[in-house]
Amino acid sequence: MPMSEQPHLTEVRLLPWRIPWWLVDGLLIGVLLIGTIARPYTDETGHDNVEWLAFAVASVLLLARRRVPVPTLVAALTAMTIVISVTDRPSQLMPVVLIAVYNVAVRYERRIALLAGGLTTLVMLTLVIVRLGNDALTGAALGAIAWPAFAVAAGIGVRTSRENLAAAHERARRAEQARQLEAHRQVIEERLRIARDVHDLVAHHIAVVNVQSGVAGHLLRTDPDGAEAALDTTRQAAATVIDELGELLSVLRAPGDDDPTAPTPNLAAVDDLIASFSASGLLVEHHTSGTTRAMTPSAELAVYRVVQEALTNAHKYGDGTAVVAQTFRDGELEVVVSNPIRDVPASGTNHGLVGMRERVEAVGGTLEIVPNTTDRFVVNAVVPAGDVA
Repeated sequence: MPMSEQPHLTEVRLLPWRIPWWLVDGLLIGVLLIGTIARPYTDETGHDNVEWLAFAVASVLLLARRRVPVPTLVAALTAMTIVISVTDRPSQLMPVVLIAVYNVAVRYERRIALLAGGLTTLVMLTLVIVRLGNDALTGAALGAIAWPAFAVAAGIGVRTSRENLAAAHERARRAEQARQLEAHRQVIEERLRIARDVHDLVAHHIAVVNVQSGVAGHLLRTDPDGAEAALDTTRQAAATVIDELGELLSVLRAPGDDDPTAPTPNLAAVDDLIASFSASGLLVEHHTSGTTRAMTPSAELAVYRVVQEALTNAHKYGDGTAVVAQTFRDGELEVVVSNPIRDVPASGTNHGLVGMRERVEAVGGTLEIVPNTTDRFVVNAVVPAGDVA
């Protein structure tokens, strides 16, 4: 059931079982029938037909009270007044009136319930005074007048209990939906994290395999030694891919959230990363300025991944050269990676660029990926150092 769809109060069960409506109405009509038969009338009263007519009207009103509560109450009060005026004695319509008052109090808000109870009390009080006189306002007569108040109180109490129960069910429904949404969000975030990790771990080395295998094929006949060196680089890159995928799979298979055994890439590993690109044929110019300061592991990992992705793109689409500039400033590190543009990919998913932005923004940094001229591509990331213990 959607969050905005709430059950009607009459559908809320206060008991662990539901009594069929026809059984309840049948029992009430049966009680009225027994009361009508058992009334001590004599043949001289002349009101037997009126009593049986009142019984028929009461039966119809009992069956109609759920569909039209307020008209049923009005009709019951009217019929009761007529019958008492004709017979000059209490009628079996009186309990029907009380049931109708109770039904109105259950179905409608408190203001309407109190109005219905007040009207019923006023009608009964008027009948007692008119038919019996002021001296009759004692004992049973006062008790009869008080019964509508009890019926209204019972109806309001049942309605309030149903409202509280319905509200509790709605809160439970909303809490369950919130848990489902949170679980779905966590699944999506985990998928994005795995996608970023797979891309970061594999993309560079696959690019190396692609480039060096092409070089080996080109040099195979003219320069066997160069082809062998290119194949060695290809084998090393492929072995690295296998190792890193094995690390990732071991983390995915792990039952807990333990960290992988491999160290997390950091700023110190950037030099090794640049060296691996240089070994694969990318000429990288590396500059560092400012006062080096400690950064949080997550910030250093974000910087490492930015450099890795930017150099991978430079290797794939550049002219074989790239510049990496790291500038330490007060509380942050700016990383700029630029390279000439040789080939522009016709299509692609840009998972790497999206992953870079997500990693940088996750640690509170900013990332710009724009060409500063018509033939040069620039990645500019500003990563805060964070609070280092």
